[in-house]
Amino acid sequence: MTSAEDVRSFVLAELEPALEDAGIATDDVADDLDLIDARIIDSLGMLEVIASVEAHFGLEVDFEELDPELLSAIGPFSRFVAAEAAKAD
Repeated sequence: MTSAEDVRSFVLAELEPALEDAGIATDDVADDLDLIDARIIDSLGMLEVIASVEAHFGLEVDFEELDPELLSAIGPFSRFVAAEAAKAD
C-alpha cells in the first residue's frame, strides 16, 4: 500500500537538487510548501513530478478531484496520491 509518506519521500528525493539550490533541506520541507510558488519547479516540472510518481508507484491518477491550488503543495499532493492509490488497490 502506498502511503502519503512514501509519496512525499519519493517527490522530495526527486527534487532534492532543486531544493538544495533553493537552500531548503528535504528534512525541513513544510507540509504546505508550494513547489511552484517557492520556485522549486515550474508548471512543466510539476507535470514531470506527476509522471514520475505515476510511473514509480504504478498508478494513473486523475487530478481532476484535487483543488488546483493544492496540486503543487507537497502535503496535499502526497495525501491525494496515496488516497487514489488506496482506491486502486
